[in-house]
Amino acid sequence: MRKFETDSNGEGVEIIFDSNGIDEFISYLQSIRNANDSMHLLAGNELSEEKVNDKENIDVKHVKITCSNE
Repeated sequence: MRKFETDSNGEGVEIIFDSNGIDEFISYLQSIRNANDSMHLLAGNELSEEKVNDKENIDVKHVKITCSNE
């Protein structure tokens, strides 16, 4: 599981992984770095939509991760 949420005041992001999700996310990052590319993570596909806590956080529906060689 991979889940990105904005915190209740909208100023921060909480990233939540289970054990498998963190391994997959590391694999995504390595692939992006090796290809000098980007990747889109979408809710319902790469990002979980399940409720994981009682906080009033808001689900992030789309995340773009980009490798920049600057």
